[in-house]
Amino acid sequence: MKVPNSYYLECSVCGEETLHEILKGELGTKGEEVTIDGIVKCEECGTTEHRTIREKKAIDVPIVVSWKDESNKDKISLYPDEWIHKDDELILDESTVKVTSIAQKKEDGIARTDSSKVEDIKTIWAKKHDKVRVKVTVNKGRSSSSEILEVVPEEEFYVNDMLEFDKDEAVIHRILTHDGMEKDGKVKAEDIKRIYAKRIR
Repeated sequence: MKVPNSYYLECSVCGEETLHEILKGELGTKGEEVTIDGIVKCEECGTTEHRTIREKKAIDVPIVVSWKDESNKDKISLYPDEWIHKDDELILDESTVKVTSIAQKKEDGIARTDSSKVEDIKTIWAKKHDKVRVKVTVNKGRSSSSEILEVVPEEEFYVNDMLEFDKDEAVIHRILTHDGMEKDGKVKAEDIKRIYAKRIR
């Protein structure tokens, strides 16, 4: 079991339970508990302090991971009191996956949610995040073609950048993101819905 990236703790400055980033930590076991001894930082006020977190032992949670047109069922080991949120990045078998949806156990059945305590989770849906698929439409005069780029999520694409496909070269003139159309600047691959480019030769 690895040290989690973040944890909800009562902040000594805020006076309430807030999300803390775990900057550095070591795992230990004591009876039925797992301890995390380390340095945490409150994401609300920025206070950094040493804390010892006592947690129940990890449990296996069902997870469905999608990549391209395939979906595979697996299990991921998480702490029962840990919180999981949509868009969180998790490590599964040394690969990074990004949470897309969570099915939470309720008294009257199962409900989809964007955030849940691990012990209340029925299933996590996620997508592989080691690489993302970026769709590109290349305009060639009166015709156009579609291409796919497989890149790391953090790779940045700039309007007016050059792209190469086999023997073709194209220049990016627009980038469609989840928030709208960008006609200048840069966009990370993980935020791109489609790139529009013009062939130059």
